[in-house]
This record gives sequence, C-alpha cells and structure tokens, in this order.
Amino acid sequence: MRKKFKALLLLLQLVAQLRSGQAIWFPWYLQRYGLAPHSFRHGGGHKNQTDDGSTCPPGYEMKSSSAGLTGGMAGCERVVGSRVGNAKRLCDDNPVLMQLARLYVVSPERIVLLLAQPSLTQSCAEITDVLGNIRKSMRNCVLAPDNIYGRLADGLNYFQSEVCEGGDGKNRKRCTGLQESHNCLKELRTDMIECEAPADWYERRNASKVCHIFNDVLNCYYTRAALLCGLEVARQLRSFAGDSMGRAMIHKCEVSKRLPRVDNAMPINASRASLRPSWLVALSSWTIVIYFARLKYIFG
Repeated sequence: MRKKFKALLLLLQLVAQLRSGQAIWFPWYLQRYGLAPHSFRHGGGHKNQTDDGSTCPPGYEMKSSSAGLTGGMAGCERVVGSRVGNAKRLCDDNPVLMQLARLYVVSPERIVLLLAQPSLTQSCAEITDVLGNIRKSMRNCVLAPDNIYGRLADGLNYFQSEVCEGGDGKNRKRCTGLQESHNCLKELRTDMIECEAPADWYERRNASKVCHIFNDVLNCYYTRAALLCGLEVARQLRSFAGDSMGRAMIHKCEVSKRLPRVDNAMPINASRASLRPSWLVALSSWTIVIYFARLKYIFG
C-alpha cells in the first residue's frame, strides 16, 4: 500500500513539473511509455536518434526551437496536411468554407432554404459549381469526420442529388412534389427563416438537446408549410428537411414520427391553385376577359 502511495505521489510531482504544452498529452505519454526514464523514451538519449520516439501524438510534432526564442511555448503543435498512419492527410477546410459561403450555407437549415430560391435551375447550377470546387480542393486529402464544413457539404450534396438530379426511385415522388410546389415554397421563405434555430445549435456536445432542437425545426417547417401550401407539401418538406439536415450534422438524430396538429391547414384544392405558374393564372384571366368582351360585342 505504501509503495502505491509513493508511486502516486511521484506521478503527481511529475505532472506538476511538465510544461503546459506537454501536460496536455501526458495521458498519451503514460499509455505509450509508462514511467520509463526520459532517456529510454528517446532511444537512450542520443541526439542523432530519429524522431520515432517523439513524445507528440500522431499528427503532431514538436514545435521548432525558434518558438522558444520568439517567446512561444514549447510543446506539440498540429501539423497541417500531416498523414496519420496510412490515411490521407487532413485538408485545410478554408476552401470548403469559402465555397459554402457563396450559397450562404452556414447551417443545416440554410440547405433547406435553397428550396425557396427564385429559380431552382440557377440554384442547381451554382450548387454544381460549388460542389465541384470542393471536390477539387479535396483530391489529395480528407476532412475529419466531425468537421462541420464537411458535414454541410454532405448535406448540400444530398440536395443536389434529390432536388437537382431528380432523386432515386424511393424519393422521386417527393422530389417531383417539391418541384411542383416551388411557387408556394418561395412564398414560404420568410417563415422558413423564422423556423431556424439559434446560431451554432448543431455544434453542441449534448446530443439530446441537439436532436430536440432538430425536431423542433422540422415541426416548424411542417406547421408553416401546412398553413400556406397544404398538408401534402408540408409532409414532403419535413421529410426532405429531415434527410438533408441529418446529413449536415455531426450528431445522428431520429426524426420524430409524430406530426404537429394543424387545424386550419390550407385545403388541397386551394393549395394546388396557388401552385399554378403565374403565367398560367394570367392567361386564364385574359381568356375570361376576352370571352365576356365577345359576348358584349355580340349582344351589344
């Protein structure tokens, strides 16, 4: 018992003497080297030894000696573009961020908001260009699985495949419905923005809170769409939002199957009438005017 106490005391003293840059990685040291003397960790302490015994974790390296001369803190620093094992090097995510900014895709909700753009054709063309540039920037590297910009790019890629390219057989009906209801979705833009959650909500570590907010946003989409476009469009929008936003998030959230109750939803016939193209509505109006003008001319 006394030996264990002495070992624990020695361990605490050793941690206290480590510099802050090294203390961060002390658990990693302990797992790899135990309490072996420092000289054994570095191949006997010879200066010309290789860096195989580096005391930095994979993907990190010791800071250069110039860091101490310039007042920097000695220790480990991340190597940009380094390889971890046999995996590809990690990408700089700034190019991905800059491309997403072209479409104002700063959150999972902003991917869904692309449905309310004035022209889906123009939006899809720009989305294709953005995703192409992102792929070019990642030809020789990868983003970390939990990189938020990489996740947003995944969600945007899903938007392209489902909305711009027609979707697969399973969701083709939903894709067609969203395209046919585009005129109504454009009118829903302000409501969709009001449904957005607080900034950076999807980056929280508490998965249960993130998933609760996620379903709140989906239910808000459903309620607003039901009031303006009808229940059928509301279901399609909620379904698509759940799939696209889910791919753009780090946490995996289950979409609640319980739909909000909307008592005064837009009737189906009225919603379909509101989805007609504006030129078709204008043509119908002019046809009626011409018809009554002819009647007046004949019987006048």
